[in-house]
Amino acid sequence: MDKDRGSASGRWRDSAPLNAAYYFGVRGFLLLAAACGGSVAPVATTAPAPKPAAKTSVHPIEVLDPITVLSAEPDAYPHSFLVPGVASLDLAGPQIQAPPAAPELEVTLLDEQSTMVRAAVRFEGIGFALWTERARLLEIVTREQRVSAHVGGGWFGPDAGVTPYAELHTGAHVRVLGHRDKEAWTQVRYLGALEIDGWVPDAALTERTHDLHDNIGRFPTGMQSLMVLPGTVIRTEPKWVADQLAIVASGYLLDVIQPVDEAWSAIAYEDGDIAVRGYASKQDPPGEVHRPHAVDTPPAAVTPNAQVPRGTCLYATQDGEPIGFLLATHEGELSSARVPGWFTLSFDTPWGPITFMTRGLSAQSLATCGPPLPSAPPSP
Repeated sequence: MDKDRGSASGRWRDSAPLNAAYYFGVRGFLLLAAACGGSVAPVATTAPAPKPAAKTSVHPIEVLDPITVLSAEPDAYPHSFLVPGVASLDLAGPQIQAPPAAPELEVTLLDEQSTMVRAAVRFEGIGFALWTERARLLEIVTREQRVSAHVGGGWFGPDAGVTPYAELHTGAHVRVLGHRDKEAWTQVRYLGALEIDGWVPDAALTERTHDLHDNIGRFPTGMQSLMVLPGTVIRTEPKWVADQLAIVASGYLLDVIQPVDEAWSAIAYEDGDIAVRGYASKQDPPGEVHRPHAVDTPPAAVTPNAQVPRGTCLYATQDGEPIGFLLATHEGELSSARVPGWFTLSFDTPWGPITFMTRGLSAQSLATCGPPLPSAPPSP
């Protein structure tokens, strides 16, 4: 037990008597909720997400060859994360646009040019490189870090019995909303079961890491669970005018530490990415949630007509270098190009259908690149 922090996990840093009663050495989970059996907060209207802010990389990206990177084991190079958006296979090539709710992807950074970065993508047996906006990169939290309401740290408001905080765990991914170069602080937004906006020091963030991280979900505490809806606001004090500490984005369960009065409760939430502690009320109007939602009409899917073998080279243009290859045999839409010996090859990706170029003596004999294919075992 960490006597200074008041819990075996070291996450709760106030010394109020509530800590021992709540945790008993178990990590807590903070979501917001109403009293048991009471009504839940109304669903909030999802607000449009602002365009992410670009932040200059402190460490320049080493130029890497996409075929070399894709040929290596996935953990051979530092990995990064990005949210698909506007991209192109070549800097001067046509743009492709991902759907609004495309999931974040793990990638390897290969190069950078001004506000653009080049990344190697592995997706369902397809490996390829593309260019996208640096602003699409997510920052990775490198240590346990409290989120602050303002540059320099801290939340406004007195301690009313439960010290309010929002903490990002090591490995959590955050979007960049702004940056203060002079103070070296970054404004971030975390989107998960809860949404958290605030400021953290640059030293707590990186674009690339070798460390593995997996959010295993909400940590059970043995406390009474209450149901909430998206838009439920967690505040720094049990007051309507108190600062917003976090907001329920997609979670639906929370732990109540103790009731404050008929309207307010002290609550807590923790999962593999975050830990939050504050106050919530079922009578508080819902807040805005910035999670993007899927479009009503998704992009048209590719109509496969060929089983394309593993190792087949992928090109952005007929006169360029290979930008990727198939990591496994994959169904695709293969057609002859206007130039003899070249073909178009289309696959479904997080950016929607992407058409690559490939070459070969025939559709049944396409050029290969990447690591050599394993040889067949000798006949007995």
